[in-house]
Amino acid sequence: MNLVSALRLRLDPVAPDVVSLVGGGGKTSAMRRLAAEVVAQNKRVICTATTRLASYEVEGSAWAVEFTGAQLPFDAIAAALDRHGQCLLVSPHVIEGEGRKYPGVSAAQVDALAAQAAELGAAALIVEADGSRMLPAKAPAEYEPPVPSSTTLLVAVAGMDAVGRQIEEDRVHRPAQIRRVLGLTATEPARLTPEMVARLLAHPQGGGKNRPPGAELVALLNKAENAPARACARLAARRLAADGHPALIASAGRMDGPPVHERWGPLAAVILAAGEGSRLGGPKQVAEVGGEPLVVRALRLALQSDAEEIVVVTGAHAQQTAQALTPWTAQPASRVRVVHNAAWASGQASSMQAGLAALGPATQAALLLPVDQPFLPVSLLRRLASLWRAGWPIAAPRVDGELRGAPALFDRALWPELHAVRGDRGGRDVLRSRRYAMGAVNVDGDLLADIDAPDDLAAVRGRA
Repeated sequence: MNLVSALRLRLDPVAPDVVSLVGGGGKTSAMRRLAAEVVAQNKRVICTATTRLASYEVEGSAWAVEFTGAQLPFDAIAAALDRHGQCLLVSPHVIEGEGRKYPGVSAAQVDALAAQAAELGAAALIVEADGSRMLPAKAPAEYEPPVPSSTTLLVAVAGMDAVGRQIEEDRVHRPAQIRRVLGLTATEPARLTPEMVARLLAHPQGGGKNRPPGAELVALLNKAENAPARACARLAARRLAADGHPALIASAGRMDGPPVHERWGPLAAVILAAGEGSRLGGPKQVAEVGGEPLVVRALRLALQSDAEEIVVVTGAHAQQTAQALTPWTAQPASRVRVVHNAAWASGQASSMQAGLAALGPATQAALLLPVDQPFLPVSLLRRLASLWRAGWPIAAPRVDGELRGAPALFDRALWPELHAVRGDRGGRDVLRSRRYAMGAVNVDGDLLADIDAPDDLAAVRGRA
């Protein structure tokens, strides 16, 4: 998967994406790769820094524009965009140590660029907003990082080669600050673990420092170029997802394949339990199979899946359904919530939409789970989640070559299409319209058996 899609960039010059990269372990390679992807989509992009760029990052770039003074060179920027589709905006070099460095622009100037994006036709601005002395992990000093207020996406980067390193000088950048963020003493020996990397990237004094209001924070677990590094990245990504943060496992500097190996983030299960059960002749939600109500069976399944959040949508028979779930909803800090859909009689679409609307802004994808499929294996739900992590926007089961609409997992980018569905329909129409861009799991049709009529219930009880 590429960075543009994994980061869900809009690439709209009227409302440009402003991506600020902080941390260590591959910010420049991520900026270059992302810029190349934007240009490949025939969009225009401006790259710059609010810190200093090394000479190798600037020299030899035909689209680099140097300027001095407070006035931005809009004509030169427009010319570079016309000629190359991208522009790298820097100030003249200065001598630092034994080499040259190119200062970028101020955070306020990035905000001015964002305000002029429509006139420049730039769909995105990418800003290297932190320095790390080419080390794979860092925590910012008091005066860092200079993140523009126009930032819409803050990408906190760490290289997976940081895992196992001692938290000391020349191994990581600003080790004293890293220790402070992680709650370690100044003297105790410590090596970075995947869990520490996750905490560092998400911490408000670490990767999340100076995040503007409204900007999303995404962790980029970079340099995951071999099996051990990816295993460490998965441990960090799982911790980040559990704490409510999306993460990408990537190798942004390699050009021999897609830069993003996997995406992670908080997943939700939406259990649709609002129907009247008219064909069954009673409340399907609390009909017992194997000694427990169907809604409880569905909840147990969701709890064993990869979902960090579970929403049960009620409608008809709401009181009975909610009462059956009391042992879970009454627990302190429960990840199970009941949402009532007052418009349940209008059809399944309204219940689906009530469930999606109840999910938090950090939720990355939603698994739509019917209440009446008692034999679904948890392995199926986990495989659907794995397909989403691999980059598929939709994942659903397939029986004998035919796609099924339940259960199905939908990436957040597709929720507007789900909100447009009307009547007694769920996500099947969206699934069919996207059938050539979705992941499928081959399953035995018996595992998807559902319950509509009394004969279905009797048959299911006979199997339970």
